[in-house]
Amino acid sequence: MQMLRKIQYKLVLFWLNFFFVVPLPFIQTISTGLQGMSANEMLAIYSGVISYAWMLAIVYLSTKPRWLDRLVGLPSIYQLHGILAIAALGLAWLHKIGTHSGGLIKQTGDLSLIILTGLIGYSLLFLASWLISRFSLLSKFKKILEKIFKHEITMLLHKLLLAAVILVFIHVQLIDYIRSITSFMIWFDGLSLLTALSYLRTKVSWYGRKGQAELKLIQNHSLSDRVRELTLGGRQSQQLDLQAGDFVFLSFPRVPKLREPHPFSLVSLPNQSGEFKLTIRDDGDFTNRLQVLRPGTTAKVTGGFGRYQAFIAEHDATASLVMITGGIGATPLFSLIPNNLSHQIYLFYSAHRQTDLLYQQQLIQWTQHANFTGFWQQGRFSDDFVLNRLPHGWQNHTLFLLSGPVSLIHHWEKLLEKAKVDSNNIFKEEFNW
Repeated sequence: MQMLRKIQYKLVLFWLNFFFVVPLPFIQTISTGLQGMSANEMLAIYSGVISYAWMLAIVYLSTKPRWLDRLVGLPSIYQLHGILAIAALGLAWLHKIGTHSGGLIKQTGDLSLIILTGLIGYSLLFLASWLISRFSLLSKFKKILEKIFKHEITMLLHKLLLAAVILVFIHVQLIDYIRSITSFMIWFDGLSLLTALSYLRTKVSWYGRKGQAELKLIQNHSLSDRVRELTLGGRQSQQLDLQAGDFVFLSFPRVPKLREPHPFSLVSLPNQSGEFKLTIRDDGDFTNRLQVLRPGTTAKVTGGFGRYQAFIAEHDATASLVMITGGIGATPLFSLIPNNLSHQIYLFYSAHRQTDLLYQQQLIQWTQHANFTGFWQQGRFSDDFVLNRLPHGWQNHTLFLLSGPVSLIHHWEKLLEKAKVDSNNIFKEEFNW
């Protein structure tokens, strides 16, 4: 119980720091120079300052800090990223409505606001799958637009956030009475510089750094008509920090339309030669082009990311593990299972088609282990089938690991909640951001 409280505190502190602690020095230092202004004008200026502080936080979070991923998980980072963006936009509009300016000051502020408004509207449709997945009409509309706006275009447009931040930076530098507040400008310029350096560090100079590697494609073969298995390896593989259940970001910098990184789960941890496997389903323009890759192609890999193994380690070592998964969502479990056979493991693995049930020979081998019980079939398992095969006392002494389609995850979250399973004993890692 003490460990669970610690986990919750980490998540609460994570949100509080970015929402309140980051803007606080800006507010404290600028307040000294706003004496004599009306309350409405001061409120508008505070709104703009907080909005910019959150924009800097958004840029930092967009670099996918691995230390934060291990602490709270990348889905939580992206969720905060999105909420901060919407909040920053709202405050930016309050700032515009409550202040008056002209010339270049007005032009830089207005242009930044236009970029930010358009970008967030676009991102809500193309990047906020956690929202879109809950509205079928929006989901269908998104699929139609994806035929025009490919993933690389979406990622390129997302970088317009940097332009909006730079315009706000220039906007502030042009305001004489703000620039005269020395303590504020020290914080403003200093944090802006630190954010820029952090961004450039991850985007420009990545070779030879821990957590990033230049590898070679060793093997590329088809497991089914829509699923491919990539084997990657190379001397730099030891620079990657990979744990069971992790995912990595993969790109091929020298191959057109494959230069933007995409997340894929490890199906195996690196062997003694440093080789590991990724199993990938053809779901879009990036994954569709993987079939053209030949052995020897250079790959950029960043990682690992994920909290499956950390989640297990944060709980009782004697707890049973129940894994409920579907389709390609099972891939992280194939690296997780052999690393956790000290636990009693129950796997429920389903797929739409028999040919989509991956690595069945490996599953059969695991069933020879006393601590592994596995069920796999075409089509979803009924609730009763799963519940009747869970270990004794599963409501209190069992960890539930959910992966796969969003509908499957949401179904089992609701069912387990009704069964009074503690939410701290349920873990999911959705690739829907």
